Amino acid sequence: MRAAPSRRREGAEAGRGAGRASLSLGGGALLAALAAMLLFTPARGAAEQYWSQSSARSLLASIIEELETKGPLDEVVSELEGFIASHPFSYVTDEAVIRAADIFREREEFDKASYYYERLLEYFPLSDFKLDALYGLAYCRYRDGRIKEARDLLDSVVASDEATLTRRVRAHILLRELDSLERYAALGKSAPPPRAIGALLPLKGDYAVFGEEALRGVLLAAGVFDGDGADVEIVVEELDGDPAGAVKAVRRLASDERVVALVGPLLSRTASVVGKAAQKAKIPVIELSQRKDVQKTGEYVFRNFMTPRQQAAAVARYAVRTLGLRRFAVLYPKNHYGRELAGYFKREVLSLGATVVGQMGYADRQTDFAEELKELFGVTVEERMEGRRHITEFTYAKEIDALYIPDYYDTVSIIAPYLAYYNIKDVQLLGSNGWNSPRLVELAGEYVEGAVFVDGFFAGTDRAQTLDFINGFTDTYGREPGIIGAHAYDAARMLLAAIEGGASSREEVRRRLLEGGGLDGATGDIVMGGDGEARKPLFLLTVKGRRIVEAPRPPAEPSGAEGRGAGGGGP
Repeated sequence: MRAAPSRRREGAEAGRGAGRASLSLGGGALLAALAAMLLFTPARGAAEQYWSQSSARSLLASIIEELETKGPLDEVVSELEGFIASHPFSYVTDEAVIRAADIFREREEFDKASYYYERLLEYFPLSDFKLDALYGLAYCRYRDGRIKEARDLLDSVVASDEATLTRRVRAHILLRELDSLERYAALGKSAPPPRAIGALLPLKGDYAVFGEEALRGVLLAAGVFDGDGADVEIVVEELDGDPAGAVKAVRRLASDERVVALVGPLLSRTASVVGKAAQKAKIPVIELSQRKDVQKTGEYVFRNFMTPRQQAAAVARYAVRTLGLRRFAVLYPKNHYGRELAGYFKREVLSLGATVVGQMGYADRQTDFAEELKELFGVTVEERMEGRRHITEFTYAKEIDALYIPDYYDTVSIIAPYLAYYNIKDVQLLGSNGWNSPRLVELAGEYVEGAVFVDGFFAGTDRAQTLDFINGFTDTYGREPGIIGAHAYDAARMLLAAIEGGASSREEVRRRLLEGGGLDGATGDIVMGGDGEARKPLFLLTVKGRRIVEAPRPPAEPSGAEGRGAGGGGP
C-alpha cells in the first residue's frame, strides 16, 4: 500500500527553527550561516532588523494570499521567486522556498523543485519545513530514477523523532512504491498504475485529535506500516470545517484519476457538501458522519457510522424483545443529543407495541432531578412522627418497567441514586452511548448495576475480529483505538475489499460496495444496505459486578437492506 501526499502542503504555519539539526553544515551552508550572522548583527540596529523582518513578513503574506486565491499562476510564482532572491535569509524565507519547491514539484518541473528543496536544507537546516523538503527531494529523486538517493532521504524522514504521523505515512508509502518498482523491474515488467483512496479528515485545529484517530484506522486497514499491505495509496486531504474548502478538496481528489473512492469527512457541517460534490463527480465516498440522511444524497454516497436512530432503536428492541419490558419512561436533556435520541427511542418503542407512559426534559448541567422524577413516577411523600423520630416515606403510583436516559455518564451518575432515594425499585435503567465510560461505574457504583446501554464500539469485547483490530492498532500506534478509528478502519477495509476484488474504476467500486456480501469488521458484521447505510448489530452493554461488559446477545435479526430512497438506516 502506498499513500500519496495531499495536494496541499502540510504545516501552513511557519516555525522558525528551534531544535537540533539532523543535517550537518557543509561548506555552502556554513557560508550561508555566516552571511546570515553578518546580516543580523547588532551593528545593524534592533529597530532596523525588526522593520526589515516585518516588511518581509507582510510581503510574503500578500504573495501567499494571491497563491491561495488565484492559484499558482506564472506571475504569482515569479513574485514568489523574486521574494526569495531579494530576501535570501529572512525569518520567513524558508516558507517561501518550500512553497516554490512544492509548486514546481506539482508541475513536474523536478530540476527546479530539487533546487529549492536543496536550498532549504542547506540554508535553513533547522526549519520546521525540513522534513517536508526531505520528502519532496526524495520524490524528485524517485521521478528522476535516482532510487537509492530517494530511499536514503525517505529513511531519514521515517527515522526522525520530529516527524508527524502524516509525514511518516507519506515517507512509508513512497518507500513501498519504490519496493514495488524494484520488484517489477526484477521481473522485467513495468509496475501497473497505482490506485488510491482519498481521506478527507480534520488534521489541524479543534478536531485534529479525531481526524488523526480516523487516519490511523485508515492506515492500519491499508497496511501502510506492514510489509504486505495492499498496493493502494492513501491520499490525505486536510479539512478545516469550511464547506467551500471541503468541496475543493473533493474536486482535487476527483481530478486525480488514481483515486477510486473516498473516506470521510467526520464533521456534520462538511458532510452534506462532500456528499453532493462526490455525487457530482461520480466518485464513491463512505462518510463517517452522523449528519441526517447524508447517505441519501445519491448513489455514490455511503455511510459507516453509528447514528442516533440506530442506537436508540437497538436499545429499545433489546428492552422489548429480549428483556420483555412493556412500559417505559424517558428522561432526557433539552439539547440536540437528548431530544433526538428520546424521539427515536419513543418511536421505536411504540412501533414494537410497547408504551411510553411519560417523558420529561431537563436543562443542560442540571444537578437536581427531584421534581422531574417525582412527576414521572407519581411519587408521593408521607411524613409522620414515631415517638421522637421523624419518618419520611416515598411511594410511587405509576407502573414503569424501564427508564431511558439519553445523556452522558456524569449526569447519569447524579440521576441514578434518586431512584433508590425515592424507593423506586425494579426499574430497568436504559441508556445511550454516552454511558460507556469507566467513570460511570466509579461515580454511580451500585446505582447503575444491571443498566443496559449501547455503543458502536467496545474495546472490552471478546469478538475475534474486534480484538484483532485492537491488538493491531495498539501494536502499531502504542495506544488503544476508539469508535472513530474503528469505523474509519472498517470503511477503508470495505473499499480495499472492493479494489482487491477486482474493481478498477469508481463505478465498479460503487457496485461492489452494494454487492460485496458483507465484512467481518472491527465494529461488527457489516452489510452495506441498498440505501447506502452500513448495517451491523451494535454493542449492547451492561454493568455487572461494577464492570462494563457485553450484555447477553439477542437473537440475530435480518439486515433489512432497503433500496435507495426507502427511508431505512438512520440519520
